[in-house]
Amino acid sequence: MRGGPMIRMRKHGARYAAAAALGIVALGGARRLLSTVNVRGGSMNPTLLHDDVLLVLKHVRRCRPGRIVVVQRPDSHAGWSGPLGQRESDGYFVKRVVAVAGEPVPPWVPEAQRVVPPRMLVLRGDHSDSQDSRMWGFCPQDRMYGVMLFRLPGRR
Repeated sequence: MRGGPMIRMRKHGARYAAAAALGIVALGGARRLLSTVNVRGGSMNPTLLHDDVLLVLKHVRRCRPGRIVVVQRPDSHAGWSGPLGQRESDGYFVKRVVAVAGEPVPPWVPEAQRVVPPRMLVLRGDHSDSQDSRMWGFCPQDRMYGVMLFRLPGRR
């Protein structure tokens, strides 16, 4: 009898092992590209609430208006012109992109320029009391941690 049960098991076992190895490699790649971020505070109310968990695509350096991004928290004295490479424990802001390089600067941004400069973003929280570009001015794109893909289901 050709192709008995033992030969079929070996073929299937090899397929399962290959699929498992591929899955492990994919998870490793996903860990480098994806992250979860916990929302702290109410600056994005009503869109995002305190303790919402976001899935974020990391290492994105370009985005478009309307997208929600995670950026390094500005330095309390120097704003976003402060030192680059803050520790994760220093915190992040979750904000909405309002304008990108080459677009008109909204009138509520305290900058003299009329057009957003290259490699800069204008950010705003959805809540009126948000600390954003109204307070800190332009945010350099290199301060962006990532772009929100979606809010993970859970605590609502």
